[in-house]
Amino acid sequence: MTHPGSHDSQTQSHPPERLLAYLTEAKRILIMGHQNPDGDAMGSALALCLALRSERREVTVGYSGTFPTSLGFLTEGKDFIVPVAFCPELAQRHDLLVLVDCLAAFRVWPEAENQPPESLPPVVAIDHHADRSPNHALVTYVNHRASATAELVFKVIEALGAEFTPQIVEALLTALMSDTGSFSQGNSTAECLRQASLLVSMGGDIEHINDYLKRNWSITRMRLFTETLSTIDLHQGGRLATMILTQKMLDQTGSCLAEAEGLVEYPLLLTGVDMVAFFKVNGHGQTRVSLRSRPGVDVRELARAHGGGGHKQAAAYQDDSPHPEVAMEKLLTKLGALPRAGKSA
Repeated sequence: MTHPGSHDSQTQSHPPERLLAYLTEAKRILIMGHQNPDGDAMGSALALCLALRSERREVTVGYSGTFPTSLGFLTEGKDFIVPVAFCPELAQRHDLLVLVDCLAAFRVWPEAENQPPESLPPVVAIDHHADRSPNHALVTYVNHRASATAELVFKVIEALGAEFTPQIVEALLTALMSDTGSFSQGNSTAECLRQASLLVSMGGDIEHINDYLKRNWSITRMRLFTETLSTIDLHQGGRLATMILTQKMLDQTGSCLAEAEGLVEYPLLLTGVDMVAFFKVNGHGQTRVSLRSRPGVDVRELARAHGGGGHKQAAAYQDDSPHPEVAMEKLLTKLGALPRAGKSA
C-alpha cells in the first residue's frame, strides 16, 4: 500500500476500486472525522467502522476535540470509539487511516499540518466537501454534490457487500439528518432521500433520532444558547447577523465548544437576515468563523478567500486572532455588499 497519491475528481459517483481494495486489505484501521466531529462525521465513521469490523480486523473510530452530547446515543457503550492524539506512533499502530468528512489530516489534528507523509499510516479519504487543500491521501472518494459524507459511506458499504445492521442504519440515518436539518434544507438531494427511504425501510426511526438531535440539550447548552443569542447584532440593513462566543462565556455557563454546534442556524430565523457569521473561540488560540446563508448568498467563496471552505450555504474558516470580537471586525471591514438572496443556480 505504497502507491503515490492521487487527486481525484470532486464529483465521483461511485467508490473507486482502489479505495475498496485498501478497506478490504487493511487489518488495523483507524477512522477519523474532522476535529470536533459533528453528526455527519461521527455517524459516517461509526457506520463504516461497524461495516468493516470482524474477528480478524481491528477497526477503531477515533476523534479529536469534542463532539456534541446529543450524539451520545450513537457512541454509548462502544469501547472502540476513543480520543486519538497526533503522535509518531500512529504509523506503527495502524495499517490504514480513513478520513471521513474531511480530506486532510490537519483538519483532524491542526499540528499535523506540514508533517511528512511518513508521520501517518497510509491515508484514504471520503468527503462531500470541495476541499482543494494539499493532502496525503493515496485515494479519495469525493462528491461535493452529495448532501452528506454519509451518502458516500452508504455506497461504500453497499460496494463492500456488508450487511446493513440496525446500528449501521441508525448511524447513517443520523448522519444524513444532521447535515440536512432532518431533510428540511436545500441540500436534501434525491439520492439522500432515496437512501433515507431505504434506511427507514430497514428499521431506521427518524422520530427517535430527531428526538436525540433536537430535544436532548444539557442545561449548560441551554445557558450557552441564551448567552450567544444575546450577542446578535445586525449589519448591512439587517441582512447580515453576527454572533460571538468567547472563552469567558464558556466558563460562565460551564459548557464546552461541542455544545455550540448548530447555534449558528438560529439567527437565520430573523426576518430579512440573509447571512450569519458566528465567531467563536476554537480552543487553539484562534477564532473559528462559521457562516450560514439563504440560497443566493454563497458563503463558500467567502470562506475560501480566508483559507477555509464548505458549501454554498454552510462554510467556515479560521481567523488567527484569539479574540472573536477582533475576527468579527476584520470580516466586517473587508466584506462587501451581500448579493440579494433568492433561488440559487
